[in-house]
Amino acid sequence: MTPEERARALRVEAGEVLGLVHLHEVCSGVGEIVPTGSYFLDVMMYPDIDVYLPPTSAKALMEVGTRLASLDCVKRMNFEKGGPGDLADGLYLKPVVEHGHWERPWKIDIWSLPLPVIANKQEELVELRRKMTVGHRQRILAYKWSVMTDTGRTPMLSGIHIYRAVIDKGLTDSESITSYLRENGIDI
Repeated sequence: MTPEERARALRVEAGEVLGLVHLHEVCSGVGEIVPTGSYFLDVMMYPDIDVYLPPTSAKALMEVGTRLASLDCVKRMNFEKGGPGDLADGLYLKPVVEHGHWERPWKIDIWSLPLPVIANKQEELVELRRKMTVGHRQRILAYKWSVMTDTGRTPMLSGIHIYRAVIDKGLTDSESITSYLRENGIDI
């Protein structure tokens, strides 16, 4: 399987997973989901879907989690309050979904964040998507493919830095991209 074939298969399956768990419907009481990350940019290399929700209470997000956990395909659930940096005021829910045949199960990263944080984060991704050429996308997919870990994923928190390196910085070779990631604190 080539990186492009893998990305295409993951994109199709991501749609299946979202439909399987009825994520739009389940989250409708909290607000509209905002796709983000590699799913939004269509550069997926492992079974992971990132979405944002408007700010809500822990109780309301746990109700979303309870509805998701009741599904047979959801095998685990993680809930956290806060995170690093601009995620400090957020709530995080991660259902792990059994579907497909990848090196790891699907996970959906659901962050409920203040609206200005979502807008700021999405503004950069929208701009990256606007500037991304076919060549950028191929380079991103090839690089992600080359740095897949033994657990079937790219290094933690590396995505945005890969996109910046290739699209904004114009880096083209693996060594330069890896150096850029290391300069930005990514363990690779």
